[in-house]
Amino acid sequence: MEITEELRTLAKFTAGPIPIISVYLNTQWRDPQQRVRVTTFFDRHIRQARALEPETAEAHESLARDLERLTQWGEHHLHSTEESTMPGVALFACFAADLWVECPSPIPFEDEFTIADRPMLRQLAHLDEDYTNALFVMVDSRAARIYEVVLGGLLTERDFAHALPGRHNEGGWGGGWGQARYQRRVKEHMDRHHKEVAAYVTAYMEAHPHTHLIVSGQEESVANFRSYLPSSVQQQIIDLLTLDMQDNRQHIVAVAQETLQRYEREEEQATVQLLVNRAGHGGLAVLGQQETLAAVNTARVHQLVLERDCHRDGGRCLTCGALTAETHRQCPMCGGTLTTVELGEAMVQAVLQADGFIELIAPDPRLTAYEGVGALVRYK
Repeated sequence: MEITEELRTLAKFTAGPIPIISVYLNTQWRDPQQRVRVTTFFDRHIRQARALEPETAEAHESLARDLERLTQWGEHHLHSTEESTMPGVALFACFAADLWVECPSPIPFEDEFTIADRPMLRQLAHLDEDYTNALFVMVDSRAARIYEVVLGGLLTERDFAHALPGRHNEGGWGGGWGQARYQRRVKEHMDRHHKEVAAYVTAYMEAHPHTHLIVSGQEESVANFRSYLPSSVQQQIIDLLTLDMQDNRQHIVAVAQETLQRYEREEEQATVQLLVNRAGHGGLAVLGQQETLAAVNTARVHQLVLERDCHRDGGRCLTCGALTAETHRQCPMCGGTLTTVELGEAMVQAVLQADGFIELIAPDPRLTAYEGVGALVRYK
């Protein structure tokens, strides 16, 4: 999903003393009570926010306008009986700075409602790096079913079908020559079919270069289909399966998601191994909270690697902006006053501001041993 630039823009967004509202909602209505839970959460935080008293009249006016707009949004999207079109949504609002961003997500978010001096971006960064999508191509000699799948579910579906040529008694059907001719026609038909499907897949993959490809079918059909794919597209294949073309959609999507999850976990493990190897040999990597914070504060982080459940309080200097594990002392960089922040969120924001990248991963013992955080850095 192409939200990286939106993330960087939001990370660099400031409105001074004007409050910025960040909202994340799980809008995947899997049971009747889910809509009630989300609506109750949203309405409760709107009421609590209305009771706040910002320091300036401008801030008060901006907050009031944002809460009114969010209320109207909630009436339309949460209180209505319409089905949600996306499993998740993120909203960012600041009336005084003309900010209103709505990000639908194919993956559910954890419900969150925050009012702060900057947008909360950790969950959106997780979506950006974890929005793994794939084309799942099921192919045989005469048909193909193509699904665009993400970890959150099915996005699109397309079918290709071509009838096999009929048997005609040309030159004597009963002879071997007639049988060979028919087999050639069947092969030519299959080639045209696979060539057409491969052309569609190739065009899609070229337009969406970060998409993975999963191919399913019998060995002969898969091999023939793959022969029409350019090598650049074949390199994007992450698995070959042998599902039945008649399997129901739910099962197909579930298998595709399992494949994506397995691939993502393998990629995460490879990233952690790279991080540990480089740090262990004195290369361009750091491990642990203290060294990572030092790299973040000097804008050296190329890629922040952080466990998803890593949450701990720290401080941000109100004067120089430096982050520290301290919460009650003066800034170790300039002696300025510290304000308490959640360090994971703060590091994500700072790295994005410096045009770095974020990798939020499942807990990994190799990283947990270093407080769940590390980074690949641009220079020592």
